[in-house]
Amino acid sequence: MNHDSSWLLFSYRVPSDPSTLRVRIWRTLKSMGVLYIQQSVCLAPLTPEVKKKLQQIQQVIEESDGESLLLEVSQFSETSTEELVEMFNKQRSVEYNEFLGGCSLFLREIETESEKGNFTFNEVEENEADLVKLKRWHRKILKRDFFNCALHSQALDQLGLCESVLNEFTHKVYLLEGKAEGEIIQ
Repeated sequence: MNHDSSWLLFSYRVPSDPSTLRVRIWRTLKSMGVLYIQQSVCLAPLTPEVKKKLQQIQQVIEESDGESLLLEVSQFSETSTEELVEMFNKQRSVEYNEFLGGCSLFLREIETESEKGNFTFNEVEENEADLVKLKRWHRKILKRDFFNCALHSQALDQLGLCESVLNEFTHKVYLLEGKAEGEIIQ
């Protein structure tokens, strides 16, 4: 995303009861990748998707007797913009580092099962499910990575490695079970 783009500033206040509304709004905003600059005040780059979601949140807040304000900001000072981009990327770095840890666990699991000689279809299925979770996790982070965080390419490489290692493991299972990939079993 271009650093010279516009921003959305979102401020809200919701009734203290029920707290579930406050938590729901906070979780939704965090999942969008906003940057909280104060309590109940957040900032996000202006994209059609982010704007639409913030307008939906506004509607929920107003239907719950709360208040909200959504402002489009066309420009901050150059220094402020750089600081904001750095803050967004810092948040994504935390997420990417957690993701990289998940990839390491995945790779370690396959290594452990390989060392044990546990080449079974059950292990393949289990690891395939784990890889699907990793891919979903990566997509979620990527969706919030507005400014192409430095760890993005490393995370993508690790995800590719996980996929490659699982393919090798799967191939070995097929070979050890006496069934080459694609062979018709009678």
